[in-house]
Amino acid sequence: MWFLLLAACSEYDFNGRPDDVVAPSCEQPDFGVDLPDLLDECAGEPQIGTFVPTPEWTWTTNPISPGFHQIMSTPAVADVSGDGVPDVVFTAFAGSAYGSAGALVCVSGADGSTLWSVTSVGGASPYASSGVAIADLDGDGAPTVIVSATTGLLAVDRTGAFEWLAAVPVSAYGHPAVGEMDGDGLSEVVYGRSVVEHDGTVRWTGTGGTGGGAYMSFPADLDQDGLSEVVAGNTVYEHDGSVRWNDGGPDGFPAIADLDLDGSPEIVRVGGGKVRAARADGSLLWDFAITDGGGGPPTIADFDGDGAPEIGVASRSVYRVIESNGTERWHNTVQDYSSSVTGSSVFDFEGDGAAEVVYADEQTLWVYDGASGTVEMAWDSHSSGTLYEYPLVVDVDADGATEIVVASNDYAYAGSRGITVIGDQADSWAPARAVWNQHAYSITNVDDDGTSPSPALPSWEHWNSFRAGNSQTAVGLDQPDLVVGDVDVCTHQCDENDVVVYVPVSNRGQADANDVRVEIYAVADDGPVLRGAMEIATLVPGDAAWVGPFALATEGGESEFKVIVRTALGNECDQTNNSVTLTGLGCGSAD
Repeated sequence: MWFLLLAACSEYDFNGRPDDVVAPSCEQPDFGVDLPDLLDECAGEPQIGTFVPTPEWTWTTNPISPGFHQIMSTPAVADVSGDGVPDVVFTAFAGSAYGSAGALVCVSGADGSTLWSVTSVGGASPYASSGVAIADLDGDGAPTVIVSATTGLLAVDRTGAFEWLAAVPVSAYGHPAVGEMDGDGLSEVVYGRSVVEHDGTVRWTGTGGTGGGAYMSFPADLDQDGLSEVVAGNTVYEHDGSVRWNDGGPDGFPAIADLDLDGSPEIVRVGGGKVRAARADGSLLWDFAITDGGGGPPTIADFDGDGAPEIGVASRSVYRVIESNGTERWHNTVQDYSSSVTGSSVFDFEGDGAAEVVYADEQTLWVYDGASGTVEMAWDSHSSGTLYEYPLVVDVDADGATEIVVASNDYAYAGSRGITVIGDQADSWAPARAVWNQHAYSITNVDDDGTSPSPALPSWEHWNSFRAGNSQTAVGLDQPDLVVGDVDVCTHQCDENDVVVYVPVSNRGQADANDVRVEIYAVADDGPVLRGAMEIATLVPGDAAWVGPFALATEGGESEFKVIVRTALGNECDQTNNSVTLTGLGCGSAD
């Protein structure tokens, strides 16, 4: 900690960039701020997760729609209510009626309290095991929830009230996906072989594949012409709904990534007892036979940290990881005789660039080491009759710690039901986003505010993953290091015993410092009192900036202040240089 006795700002001699970073102090002096020397090493050790599962909250009872508390679908997470905390949205069924009409439910990510639950809205009833998608379709700041319903594709607003119903072919287990498909800033909903506008108008319905019986299609601009195509199992539709190609094989569950790292995407599809990889033009790259039966939606990420993507697929009795060339890397024995088509997600819990697998079968929630398949965690309080669901890895309560969100039901197996949010006992997992808005999640498909990027961002060019968490394929170990420099205090324009303070902040680390926050506290006998706070979005390595002005009143006897700088994640390699104490602060000490 540094202790500074400060005089007027004009007495300081700064030797930084006078024309680059200038402190706009009391009289706009023309001086810069010193640029830091970068640390040769500024990295954290891999956060080797202890993987001691600690339930943070559970949702097991529906107080609004009694009895609708069994879940066999993938939830979605986003801030629906607008309170700044993510919410969890899902469909639920009563008894064992998972293929019938059910309830669409929204609960707070903070504690699992039920915000709303609807079983009928606008003359439509949501299907009990439909997937859900959440997105701000028209950019008005209000999210929309989309779900399969008994009479069409249903959209409700952030309170569960009716928005629109699109008359398109539906599946009881359909999974809508959202994307901005033509650069107009308005999102479209892709559902099976149909595309629906932001207002519920049906743009077109095609004549080919649907992405399997679960309608797992999604938009992707395969040729980067600004107009997205639709990937739907054995079919790729043009932007206008005409068929670009259909390979004649079985329909199936798709995903997309650049498998061979040539800059062009490949489409991975699971269906008909095979995992198939095809080029963007539909030509077969390779296929892999699933011999134990079934095969669920594929997950793609860098499982082993080698810079190339691998593919994870669950089937009846095996979870396997397949290399990008179609050869098996490893497999583990699992139990999914109910459907044999469950999905999975991956997440780099350790921040070392290699993703772990998160998978739930009929009786266990598993976390596997991505490179070897070694069991990192086995939580046996889970149960499910299973369909296409998979766990999510998000910061569900916006507290900076990562959680696993898993859906369960106990109609077929004893264990648990509803939603369980699981954290690590030591909070050692790498940071996660606070959004996972649909089954066909690819990081770039949604911004943090719930809007779809416009124009669409190709996931294979950015993170090269699909149904994978984190904000990048390799989080890496590099960290920022924020330093508070010599604070500039201007006393020569005192007004009502106020002084004006500017704080120079630099980043001498090896990674960007995001969401930088500077706080100034008055030091008092009964504890510190916050007197001001300001933020910088990003400070890149080797850069520095003035933060201010902070107006501090000294007439009440406050003459000692503490300045603290921090990042939202707190992931710095040195946190001993994040504060200074200002003493002798007062007016009249300088001209």
